[in-house]
Amino acid sequence: MKQVLVRGGKVQVEEVPPPTVGPGQALVRVSHSLISSGTESGFVSERGTASFVLKKARNPLNVEKVKRKIASVGVRGTIDVVKSKLFEFQAPGYSTAGTVVECGPGLTGFRTGDRVACAGVGYASHAEYNVVPQQLLTPIPDGVSFAEAAYVALGAIAMQGVRQAQPTFGETFVVMGLGLVGQLAMQILRAAGCRAICSDPIAKKRNLAKKLGADEVCAPSRLGRMVHELTGGYGADGVIICAASKGSAVTQSALDLCRPKGRVIVVGAVGMQLVREPMYMKEIDFRLSCSYGPGRYNAGYEERGLDYPIGYVRWTEGRNMSEFLRMLAEDKVQVEPLMSVTKPIDNAGDAYSAILEKSSTAISALIDYGADAEEPAKPAERALMLKAAEPKAGRVGVAVIGAGGFASAFHLPNLAKMPEAQLEAVVDVVGQKAKGAAEKHGARYCTTDYREVLEDDQVDAVVVATRHNLHPEIAIAAAKAGKHVFTEKPLAITVEACEQVLKAVEKAGVLLSVGFNRRFSIFSQKAKPLIDAWAGPKMVVYRCNAGSVPPDHWTIDPTIGGGRIVGEGVHFFDLCCWFVDQDPVDVRADRMTLADEEGIPSNNLSTILRFPDGSVATVIYCTLGHPAVQKEQIEIYGDGAVICIDNFCSIRFAGVGAKDQRQGSEHKGQYELLENWIKAIRGETELSVTVQHGLRATWIAQEALRRSGGLCEP
Repeated sequence: MKQVLVRGGKVQVEEVPPPTVGPGQALVRVSHSLISSGTESGFVSERGTASFVLKKARNPLNVEKVKRKIASVGVRGTIDVVKSKLFEFQAPGYSTAGTVVECGPGLTGFRTGDRVACAGVGYASHAEYNVVPQQLLTPIPDGVSFAEAAYVALGAIAMQGVRQAQPTFGETFVVMGLGLVGQLAMQILRAAGCRAICSDPIAKKRNLAKKLGADEVCAPSRLGRMVHELTGGYGADGVIICAASKGSAVTQSALDLCRPKGRVIVVGAVGMQLVREPMYMKEIDFRLSCSYGPGRYNAGYEERGLDYPIGYVRWTEGRNMSEFLRMLAEDKVQVEPLMSVTKPIDNAGDAYSAILEKSSTAISALIDYGADAEEPAKPAERALMLKAAEPKAGRVGVAVIGAGGFASAFHLPNLAKMPEAQLEAVVDVVGQKAKGAAEKHGARYCTTDYREVLEDDQVDAVVVATRHNLHPEIAIAAAKAGKHVFTEKPLAITVEACEQVLKAVEKAGVLLSVGFNRRFSIFSQKAKPLIDAWAGPKMVVYRCNAGSVPPDHWTIDPTIGGGRIVGEGVHFFDLCCWFVDQDPVDVRADRMTLADEEGIPSNNLSTILRFPDGSVATVIYCTLGHPAVQKEQIEIYGDGAVICIDNFCSIRFAGVGAKDQRQGSEHKGQYELLENWIKAIRGETELSVTVQHGLRATWIAQEALRRSGGLCEP
């Protein structure tokens, strides 16, 4: 399918594999999509790649990320990561309309053939097909065209801004900024029985607002005088800021325009370095409006379909979307006069230029996908061939399933340079990710459906690098298809799922390895034979300064990521067992007592493993530290000696006849572990990390959580 993508700040139309529908989702054949000049300007640079790079470099968050990455992988590794991030495909777009051509399991309220409007970054993209979750779909009423319905996301944004203002019949509101959202907010206010005074520096936009029903329009320089005259000197009941400005002058002037106890609602991106006195003296109600409304940025609502009860939350983002379309159907809001530019998808670059050029007065731009001229149907196939098949010449044909950050940084480049392996395919639910990774690393094809690679005779083995909850499903399906499997840690979130994978692998007679790469670090490899030679029990102390992740990150969702201990702690449990060369006979653990705002208690755990020979390993996992301190520190004691591994950058010895060793960046053994799996498939070596080791690590993690009173198996 065709999709509009941005790479290095430049708009491109690319062929990518169409998406595969999942549970609670609909596959939509897109008719029209809307370009938003505000949000999408962050993707695009009209002045070329250098300007785009500078834009990213000015962001303080990006600077901090680079600093942390340098500390982790060194300057050269950081440069490679930054280049990859800057020039990977980005998928703009978040407001579309089209026809449902396929329904995923569990989708309710929709069926094939329904006309729908769609919203959401990553879902309502500028593409011929999109997969959209249920809460981001809304039916299009009769009489509303696809082109009109494509305004649904921007309409919901404008509507939520108006709702935050809580207008009542007869009140006077000021709308500052007459771009697309401002024009829509003005019409919604008028439909609510309010008087609207609108301001914008561009005369063409003011004239358009007047034609669409604004009571009065003026340039910003005249706004204060006009509000004073039209309100009898009292001031406006409220101001809705739809303008964009890095400075705070616009926001400050909104306070001056309000009557005492008036309302200021910020919808646009403006500065908020405000003088307290006017706000205090008037007791202004100052609010921000969050996108489409309640539910936005909540994965439970948007991705898993958990709606808010209407008795408690009357207007969610989905209900705002639906109400906007109803207003269109009843001619209470008009969008046709706002359609400045419409271009076919092949000319999407022209549409972007028309809307984003600084001299442009265009209000909005639409992309037309030509779906009205055909009977909407789901795509015939989801694989996109990139090159002809090559003779494998004894190499292992590998498909990588999941092209996220870790696979892109390690597995894909490692396979591409491994002489015993041949990268056949890349799979990712996001089509442009699959294509970008496949092109970069020389894969034969890409697809969004992992089942396609399982049916490919050229594929001997698969690397599973998806979200954790999908590991067992894909591993079992691959084993049944006779494919060898390398799955990222954890093998599965639950012990039961691990056991199911074990049975499938043993029945199929295939090899399965798990991503416990720290065993293959040059420092671990140097320590292991020395530890094996020690007499008597050992003591291992493994400290992980893990750092925090955002509270809505998928890794801490118990059903998707399993939490930090199951998702990452398994690394450290496995390495301790490997150093001691035994399975633990007892697991004990305790967690911190934390207030809600301080962190998740079960993510801050001290675990003690006791082994048959008397050895003890203590694993301390903490998310409350500072990134200036190295992440991992390992100390192994025994037989009058000590070995210290410092963040896999160095190793120190005491009481051992070995020389300390240090290097400039981390070495965690990702390449060597993958190489061991490939060579084991070829019959050249024994498999080091097995499915049993994956089961053991998950069991330890779940037992530690149980013993500490933390979260256990979902």
